[in-house]
Amino acid sequence: MDLLTQLVAVMTKEEVRHLKLYLSRIETKGERKDEKLFDYIRTNADHYDEAKIHRKLYGDSDKNAFYRLRGRLQDVICQNLAMLHESKNDKNKLFLYFSVFHIFFDKGNFELALAYLRKAERLALNGENLEMLDLIYANYIKLSSDLPSMNPEAYIEKRNKNAIQLNKLREMDQILAAVVYRLKLSQAKGREDENTVQLLDDVTQKYSADKSLKQSKTFQTKIYRAVSHILLQRHDYIELERFMVSIYQKFTKANWFDRSNHDTKLQMLTFLVNSFSRNRKHEKSLHYAEILGAEIENYNRLHYHKFVFYYYNARVINYSETAPNKALEALKELEEVMKGKANTYYEMFIHLNRGILFFKTGKHNDAIRSFVKYYTNEYYKKSDNLFKFRVAITELMMHFESKDLAGISIRLEQVRKQFKDEMDQTDACAEKLMYDWMQLLRKQELKYSNEKAQAALRVLVKDKRLKQNEDSQLLNYHNWLQSKLAS
Repeated sequence: MDLLTQLVAVMTKEEVRHLKLYLSRIETKGERKDEKLFDYIRTNADHYDEAKIHRKLYGDSDKNAFYRLRGRLQDVICQNLAMLHESKNDKNKLFLYFSVFHIFFDKGNFELALAYLRKAERLALNGENLEMLDLIYANYIKLSSDLPSMNPEAYIEKRNKNAIQLNKLREMDQILAAVVYRLKLSQAKGREDENTVQLLDDVTQKYSADKSLKQSKTFQTKIYRAVSHILLQRHDYIELERFMVSIYQKFTKANWFDRSNHDTKLQMLTFLVNSFSRNRKHEKSLHYAEILGAEIENYNRLHYHKFVFYYYNARVINYSETAPNKALEALKELEEVMKGKANTYYEMFIHLNRGILFFKTGKHNDAIRSFVKYYTNEYYKKSDNLFKFRVAITELMMHFESKDLAGISIRLEQVRKQFKDEMDQTDACAEKLMYDWMQLLRKQELKYSNEKAQAALRVLVKDKRLKQNEDSQLLNYHNWLQSKLAS
């Protein structure tokens, strides 16, 4: 896609409606070729044929007129988007005031220019927009040449103080950008770059000790994002929990949360929920989940659709450990919320977790049926084979509980053929141990009390390899096998 087609493709219904109204108010001779071009691009999307629409609008004439039309349409869309969104947040309003300042400055109306520059300054100060403040102070100094009553020294001092803070934040931004890139690169290679992590540690510690920055919401937000990123890279959920409790309390105590950074608040709550859950502190995780559930309703559900899944995910994951029936209720609510939303991940999550919860509540046949639905999901089809192998082992556990010997025999053979290569992988060691014991038990006609089966089971539950990648097991293998030991 080129720039124009991309621009049209991402426009919302509100933006399209606003553009149509805007175009209808502009008088033009003959047909509105710009609107016809817009409609063609929007209707055809990925199948946009430039030669076809050129012929339709201009016949076989020179393409220059068509390219000028494209350029005008692109500019009109940008102008329209700017008008529509100029009052929707303070950042857009800031740029609007700064633009108006330049209009009046160029006209020589310096009093009006000064008024709008002051409006821009107030918004920049409230939003801690140091880059814009630098430009605003520079224009105050320039404006003082045309307004004798203005003393430029006050603005020179303000600009110098702002420059000190701006340089520190620029340094932080530059280092963080480089570090995050290198972390992503090292993650793609399957290893942690300790030097990069140490670099980010050093930078964070250095600027956290800077007293002039400690009371900056913008800076503390950068610290939060940087540190949480490091801890997630290390899978250090204990330290992540400690850090998130501390930073969330800091923001709350300082009254730094508002509409402009509400998404940051919801992110922090999501981190708190997940870290407590990973550390098996389910009651605390559910406590923050309920706060998250209340917060996604605020500001007229500003970020509701972005975070509602995380709220239900928290309830399902935590209740699955403490109260499986409540987890099933949460899944049912999630299914209602997501109804009509074409998202294979949500469908996968619902079918997979419903199967696991049915298993935990003793509804083994229902569990198998949920997994059968899960197998038809596109997200499952695109999953890697190691994950599919773990899903298959979980389904076999369900079959064993249903005591369907014929079905077990068929499924064991299918799994053997499908995951022959995965069984030789080191990361699938626990799954291979489970599969081998299941084959043995099948040969004993599912008689768990059989001496040979029990002997193999006693050896297996002591095998440390069974707990390999335990966090990735959909159902805990060791706990299930332990329940089969004769008392």
